Amino acid sequence: MTFKLSQIYFIFTTNNDVQDLLIFGHNIDAWLIYVLIFFGLTSLAFVSVWLIGFLTESRQSGKSIKQPWE
Repeated sequence: MTFKLSQIYFIFTTNNDVQDLLIFGHNIDAWLIYVLIFFGLTSLAFVSVWLIGFLTESRQSGKSIKQPWE
């Protein structure tokens, strides 16, 4: 009895049940691609903000960018 209750609670019984699931009209494969694109764009935005801030700070200080061993 408890096993059947847990199946109802978790809705899915196997991974194959998720295969045909539509979330907002798109299947799981489309959502995985959207997530990869989103993570790629946000990582590019993070790196570009960091790089622009680094270059702006080095220009305002008037010092040239030095290597750690110099």
